[in-house]
Amino acid sequence: MKRATLLRGLVALAVGGGVPCTAVATPTVVPSPSRAVSSGASGAAKSAYAALTPAQRIGQLFMAGVSSTGPSAAKLAHLHRLGVGSVILNHNSSAGQAAVAVTTTAIATALTTANVAPFIATDQEGGEVQRLSGPGFSSIPSALQQGQWATQRLEREAATWAGELSDAGVSLNLAPVADTVPTPHAHANQPIGRYDREYGHTSARVGSHVAAVVRGESSHVAVTVKHFPGLGRATGNTDLTRNVTDPTARQDPYLAPFRRGVSAGAEFAMVSLATYPHIDPNRPACFSSIVIDDMLRGDLGFTGVVISDSFHAVAVRDVPPAKAAIRYFRAGGTMLLDTDASPIREMEAAVRDRAKTHPAFAAVIKADVMDVLRAKSKAGLLS
Repeated sequence: MKRATLLRGLVALAVGGGVPCTAVATPTVVPSPSRAVSSGASGAAKSAYAALTPAQRIGQLFMAGVSSTGPSAAKLAHLHRLGVGSVILNHNSSAGQAAVAVTTTAIATALTTANVAPFIATDQEGGEVQRLSGPGFSSIPSALQQGQWATQRLEREAATWAGELSDAGVSLNLAPVADTVPTPHAHANQPIGRYDREYGHTSARVGSHVAAVVRGESSHVAVTVKHFPGLGRATGNTDLTRNVTDPTARQDPYLAPFRRGVSAGAEFAMVSLATYPHIDPNRPACFSSIVIDDMLRGDLGFTGVVISDSFHAVAVRDVPPAKAAIRYFRAGGTMLLDTDASPIREMEAAVRDRAKTHPAFAAVIKADVMDVLRAKSKAGLLS
């Protein structure tokens, strides 16, 4: 039984505490030793959970967009009032490492609550998707170029790039891309191939290099495999288009790179906003428990934080924010990313209200908060 499936059967645990259930089924999916949660991380997470208010706990489940060049004091004050637990540095900055460090220090100071600091994330893939550049940051080649390197070299280089992020105050990289774009469709593929974001055109090549990046970067920052279960054969770009589909199936060979990334120790996995007709034709992956719970957590044994692609994307923009948040967390998501922070207040309120009246949903939310706090403990963000 997968984590979210198990939790949906618990009806006696609320966000603010509650009566523990008397019987819990033994999960059939057992984390590998490399994925096991240390007692130290678990203990620190429990202490942090107890120190947060119910509203602040829910805030840990959201990541909002802020400017890479420095959010305004008013924006940071707004996010603090919302209790937002994590941010992503949006857009490109060429100001260099020292300038970014000033920005991340201001963010961490403003958003640290009850000694729980925010994850500060960015997209530092390389090529056309390198958010942070300038003095102190390497010029990172595209993933397609990285895929031509020996994995030993890539692992070393990835460690260097992640060290640069860490020195700038970034604690989470929303990379590497684990999508495979078949050669005949490479540049026609709008979200990945058009920008050379893939490490190669076979799942074997992509998988080996995704694992190398995860191993290298994990020495300095938390890393994310994305966009599960794959956008390498997508019909469009979910950022810009509704009704994007991809033919990936439940036992598809193109899932192998995600499995390699999980096995290598990725702490985060990003779920896509496309729809997969051969998996769940009725809903996008971000709203599908088949994709998140059965496949990512069950088939791949992933035990970390499931983060969404940005809900500011056109693919899900027609879903009201409150409904989108409830659907996402019910499907098994852990952290909801929206590069536009404006809907987060409505989303948080919807989650809070549903948790008050649906004990099973409250149990899911509590477990999600604990997953985020354990990840923050491992990243050194709890004090």
